[in-house]
Amino acid sequence: MLEFNNSKTNCTGCAACASVCPKGCIEMLRDGEGFLYPAITQDGCIACGRCEKVCPMVHGAEAPGQDHQAFAALTRDTDVWRRSASGGAFTEICRAWEEGDTLIVGAAWEEDAFSVHHVCVHGTGAMAPLCRSKYVASDMDDVMRTMKSHLGDGGRVVFCGTPCQVAGVRGYMGRDYDNLLLVDLVCHGVGSPLVFGQCMEETGKYFGRRVVGYDFRVKRRVYETLYLSRLTFDDGTCKYVTRDPYTQLFLAQHCLRPSCGKACKFRRAERQGDITIADFKGLTDVFPRLKGTKRNYSTVVLNTPKGRALHGPLSRSMHLLPCSVEDVVRFNPLFARQTWFSEKRDAFFADFAQAPAKTIAAWTTPCTEYADTLTHRVFGRLPVVLRRILLGCLGQ
Repeated sequence: MLEFNNSKTNCTGCAACASVCPKGCIEMLRDGEGFLYPAITQDGCIACGRCEKVCPMVHGAEAPGQDHQAFAALTRDTDVWRRSASGGAFTEICRAWEEGDTLIVGAAWEEDAFSVHHVCVHGTGAMAPLCRSKYVASDMDDVMRTMKSHLGDGGRVVFCGTPCQVAGVRGYMGRDYDNLLLVDLVCHGVGSPLVFGQCMEETGKYFGRRVVGYDFRVKRRVYETLYLSRLTFDDGTCKYVTRDPYTQLFLAQHCLRPSCGKACKFRRAERQGDITIADFKGLTDVFPRLKGTKRNYSTVVLNTPKGRALHGPLSRSMHLLPCSVEDVVRFNPLFARQTWFSEKRDAFFADFAQAPAKTIAAWTTPCTEYADTLTHRVFGRLPVVLRRILLGCLGQ
């Protein structure tokens, strides 16, 4: 930790401090829980104070002026929908912003499959690895410097991350760039990469094969369930599971970063992003006519003039259904408030530090393999009208 901010509760790991250091003295190091924190690891610090100046937890990162326009959004491109966790909003936002050599920055799995890093790709044709949810803390590496260089050369940039990561980017940039679009997520908190890796190891033991790949929130023929994950094994086979050990720990808030609790300054209605995206929860409560739909939608909230300028192109590439911000908050309250930690978080990590494998077994239940029944297959093939009638008869 750095002298001006020596509390883990007050560090989001955004890496703005490490990125801005003119001497390269600051390195992001993992602690025993698996989260990254800044440390001065080399001689040469000149006490310039730039690290403190850009820290969004110390000085805050002022949200831009906002007048929210909220929508339930669904891409018109079936391939984009299938590779996305929700309605394909991120891809379509990037397409709408893309002009010339556009740099797209988002979270992607590393080759080892069990760590997440923010990476830069050129153009929407290369952005598939950035799609779909990843509920694991990501390493920002050196993307801020790459972004600033590209912006300085006149290129366009889209950055997508958690609200605190977007605040870190704002702090590092020091000003608003006309050619920079910031997209934040409605965030539940970020989980420990160390815990995630251990969960994958234990899940592999349970199935008798080593897990080499994992995908959150996958879809099959139609949208079926919120937490369907896909495990890929070293023999090339796959299994679809619900409520695997990591998902259980994450949703119970046992494995979140310390700054993700009540200390979070960025999960509020005054958003850090020009655009906010998320799942659209409570879809058929807000839009009863969509009952029986075979696809899930994204929440898209246009927060700033820069974000609202994309309404036109987004309306051509997506089905945009206007709603109120109150509708969003009613079914996804983390749009406007913090996560409250589980009271058992510290106890979990204390056990995990002593015996990782035993702790995963003690604090979770084994995976539930997804049963693709005849009922699922038939219901998935029914026309939407018949699905709506059937759900009505069942009182759903």
